[in-house]
Amino acid sequence: MISWKALIVGLIVTILVGLFGQALYVLLASYIGMAASDYVFFSTYKQEIWFVFAVLVYCLTMAFGGLLTGTMASHYKVTHASVVGFLAGIASIMSSAERGDITFMAVVMVFLGCLFACFGGVFARRVSEQYEEDVEN
Repeated sequence: MISWKALIVGLIVTILVGLFGQALYVLLASYIGMAASDYVFFSTYKQEIWFVFAVLVYCLTMAFGGLLTGTMASHYKVTHASVVGFLAGIASIMSSAERGDITFMAVVMVFLGCLFACFGGVFARRVSEQYEEDVEN
């Protein structure tokens, strides 16, 4: 049974949280970039550090979206969460693609979106199973 409400709300919230996370990331990255410009380590590995933090924000956003979607869905929590992760990943890639070219990194980001949304769905399923056990006892 497909929960359209969980899919639609999960997708919208995931996209909105992702946009908010990107805004915070940009503000934080620009502040730290200015403050740490005197340090050799940060100036040498600046691109790699920002990339790791960007992927971290993306993965946390997808995990939150999967958790929310899994919480809202009554059945097939992980499946609903992974669909939202896939759709949000596709939306993210398509909005940032310059000419519509799909690169290997874009495919990796969609895969990571699905994976971390699944983690959120698994966590939601475990919490709901624990809640049902507590209610029964």
